[in-house]
Amino acid sequence: MNGRLVILSGPSGVGKDTVIDRWREVNPAVERVVACTTRAPRTGEIDGIDYHFLPEPEFIARAEAGRFLEFKQVHGNWYGTPLDSMDAMLAKGKVAILKIDVQGAMSAIQHRPDALTVFILPPSMDELERRIRSRATDSSEAIERRLKNAKDEISLSDEYQFQLVNADIESTVTQLEEIVR
Repeated sequence: MNGRLVILSGPSGVGKDTVIDRWREVNPAVERVVACTTRAPRTGEIDGIDYHFLPEPEFIARAEAGRFLEFKQVHGNWYGTPLDSMDAMLAKGKVAILKIDVQGAMSAIQHRPDALTVFILPPSMDELERRIRSRATDSSEAIERRLKNAKDEISLSDEYQFQLVNADIESTVTQLEEIVR
């Protein structure tokens, strides 16, 4: 039984994790492929659940060994999609969700053109800024960089098969379910 690969992108702060968590509650076939990163865990993040937090030398060694579908440096840290867990999910017939940035998505699409691609948009840039600031995890400089990057990423949203505005989690999840069907 073959699963379905879904590439889900959107700017930092748009609510990708919240959407994925709710989608998983609604549909037990949905699983998030846990990405690897060299960035430090944020408060409350758990290694192996939120990300696989790796020292940079280990990340680079895995990349050189071809163990990632894609990998890129974003916001000064490395991120990559591990092939082994993604392939295992698909082999079990799961809906494997790759939560990756636009750069990573463009690379992943080259390797997996069969993937369904969805870009999550904020209701407005003001709302996106409010969400990023409410996390209280970034410096003012990092917030400004994330907002600038968000504009750049949003400008590429038409490269995705679907664009969904995340104004309401339930509506966004319902739309995702319809798209995957």
